[in-house]
Amino acid sequence: MRRLAHTSAGPVGSYTPRDAYSPYVVEQLRAAARSDVDQALRRLTLEGPMLLEQGQDPRVAGWDSDANVLWEIHRSRGMLTRQQLAQQVGQSLADEHSPGRLAPLLYPTSRDLFALLLLFCLESGMELEAARDLTSDCLKNPNRGYVQIEYLKRRRHGQEWNTIRVRDGSSNSPGGLLRLALRLTVAIRETTGSSALWQFRTKEGILTTGFSTSAVTHMARRFVSAHGISDESRPVELRLSRLRKTYKAAVYKVTGGRMSAFVQGHSPDVAAAHYANIPSLRDLHEQAVADGLQDAFNEARSPSVLTPEEEEHLIQRPIEAGQLLGVPPKEIGPLLSGASDLWLSSCRDFFDSPFGTKGKACPVSFFGCLGCGNAVITRRKLPAILAFLNHIEAERAKTPEAEWTARFGEARKQILRLILPKFSASDVLSAKAVAESLEPLLFLPSNLFGGL
Repeated sequence: MRRLAHTSAGPVGSYTPRDAYSPYVVEQLRAAARSDVDQALRRLTLEGPMLLEQGQDPRVAGWDSDANVLWEIHRSRGMLTRQQLAQQVGQSLADEHSPGRLAPLLYPTSRDLFALLLLFCLESGMELEAARDLTSDCLKNPNRGYVQIEYLKRRRHGQEWNTIRVRDGSSNSPGGLLRLALRLTVAIRETTGSSALWQFRTKEGILTTGFSTSAVTHMARRFVSAHGISDESRPVELRLSRLRKTYKAAVYKVTGGRMSAFVQGHSPDVAAAHYANIPSLRDLHEQAVADGLQDAFNEARSPSVLTPEEEEHLIQRPIEAGQLLGVPPKEIGPLLSGASDLWLSSCRDFFDSPFGTKGKACPVSFFGCLGCGNAVITRRKLPAILAFLNHIEAERAKTPEAEWTARFGEARKQILRLILPKFSASDVLSAKAVAESLEPLLFLPSNLFGGL
């Protein structure tokens, strides 16, 4: 109902939020980022350490070896630059064994960590500003495949520390992605002494301790260009600030718009205005309206089924007839005594049918009561209903399926899903025995015999 209320209320204010990325774009982003991360893992955990083991002090073993130059890069904690190397060994060797090419075997690059940051935002839904400021001790209380992430939430009037609980363990989970980032940045963090999570080495040999807004924008453009990510043949304009909307939209769709699962980190009004009121969710909202109207229509067409306990309660307290059945207390007697009986139910008003004109007799077939809001079904009508169920099942064997479904399908569904589950197994068993012991004509409405 909150979805219907939000849809009918319209947008809050005049602000139109950015839309989420389409599933097609998201899959491209996810695949490209995962490719970059996998390459970084192989380079930093296998290729780099293997080459480093082969290296020796280049002052003794010579500078004409990648392994030896990498040894020196490691000794200098990543600070060796091509200019410094050129001063020692000349420009030719410095170009051939460039620290800019070799250092990424030991230290992550901005491209490596950008891919990890992108994947983390896609999988966790954390705001970009908060994700950029994560620290190396942000993982708290791991337990049974989940972990808490402590982060700094920036607000209009200040900052506060929050935590979210996310999946952990696999390299595709939010917790697992942060563990990968911790593994890849350990060498830089030991050098800088900073607790910032996203630390990398630039081509110029500078060890950075975070992503600036301009750096993220620049890397996003390079990422899209390098991987050829497009939407309808046009390059995607990648803004990491839209990834939270993309995550929220996916949650919204999976939960069918259930606001309690959607508002994490926001008030319901903010969640609705900024994350639910976006073009990519319009179809879901329109379907919610259609579903709501269909539910209301179905409810109007469904009979009221009284259990024996409810029937007894109304006999004792007819004043509650309006609340339970929507009829005046004086009308409860005929409904429960049988005076208002038709074949399969009692009828609130045979001359005020939702299928006909007020003042005229109900025009639908004798079993139309099973789809009528005027009908009231009690235990007394179970034998007739079960006899009718036997009849329509017998008709199924000798009637084309499409014809049988059109004539009896909805009635059968109402009996099996709405009516019989309201009664005890004992009541149904007794009614079945009665139905099987009587001739079918005895179940015709008594008013058909009035002229006999």
